[in-house]
Amino acid sequence: MPRKRKKIEIALIYIGYIVVSIFFIFPLFWVISLSFKSSNEVFSYPPSLIPEHPTFGNFVQVWQTTSMPKYLLNSFILVIFTVVGTLAVSIPAGYSFSRFRFKNKSTLLFTILIFQMISTMIIVIPIYLYFSKVGLLDNYTGLIMVYIATQVPFSTWLLKGYFDSIPIELEEAARVDGASRMQALFKIILPISVSGIASTIIFISINAWSQFILPFILISNANLYPVSVGILMAQGTYQQISIQLVAAASVLALLPSIILVLVLQKFIIAALTEGAVKG
Repeated sequence: MPRKRKKIEIALIYIGYIVVSIFFIFPLFWVISLSFKSSNEVFSYPPSLIPEHPTFGNFVQVWQTTSMPKYLLNSFILVIFTVVGTLAVSIPAGYSFSRFRFKNKSTLLFTILIFQMISTMIIVIPIYLYFSKVGLLDNYTGLIMVYIATQVPFSTWLLKGYFDSIPIELEEAARVDGASRMQALFKIILPISVSGIASTIIFISINAWSQFILPFILISNANLYPVSVGILMAQGTYQQISIQLVAAASVLALLPSIILVLVLQKFIIAALTEGAVKG
C-alpha cells in the first residue's frame, strides 16, 4: 500500500510539472506561431495554433526595415562586458568565501544575498538621478556597472557553492608543490569548476540580455538601445497593427539566448562526464 501511494504521489508531481510547463511553454509557442503567419492569418477566426501557410517574410521585413541588427549587436556588447565584469568580481569573492575564515562571514554572505532580492524597480530612479549628475546617462559604462552590481550577489553565491564542492586537498597539494594561492586558483580550481562557471555565465547572460527597465530608463539614444527596448521601439516603425512582425522580432531576440544555453550546456555535460570518469 505505501508503495502504491508513493507511485500516486510521483504521478501527481509529474502532472504538476506538465501543467506548469504548459503554462510557460504555450505563450512561447504562440509567439513562434504568430511570427510565421501572414497578416490575414493572424486576424482570421477561429485562430489556429499552427500556421497554415508559414512564411519567413516577417523575419526578413523586421531585419530589413527596423534597427533589429543594431539592437542585437548592442545587447551582445552589454552581455559580453557584463559577463566579464561579473566573473572578475564574483570568482575571487566566491573563492574567498569558500576557502577563507573570517569574522562575520555568515552575516556578510546573508547581506550579499539580501542585495540580490532588491528589485531594479526600486533602484532605477535613484540611479537615474545620480547618473544624471555624474554624466553617465546614455552611456554603456554606467549601464554595465549597474548590470554587474545586480549580477554579482547571486553569482558569488553560485560560484561559492561550486568551490565548496572541490576538495581542498587538491589545492593544498598544489601549495606543497610550490604554487601560490593565485596559481592554485587559476590552474587547479577554475579548470575543475568549468561546469559551475558555465552555469554562472548562462545566468548572467540571460539576465543581462533580458533587462528592460534599466536600459529603458538610463538610455534615451536610439542607437544604444538593447534588443529588449528595441522590440518596443520597433513597434513604432509600422503605421498599422502588425502583431506578426512584433512576434518575429521577439523570436529573433530569443534565439541568441537559446543558442547560448545549448552551447554552454555541452561544456557543462562534458565537464560533469569528465569528472565522473576520473572520479
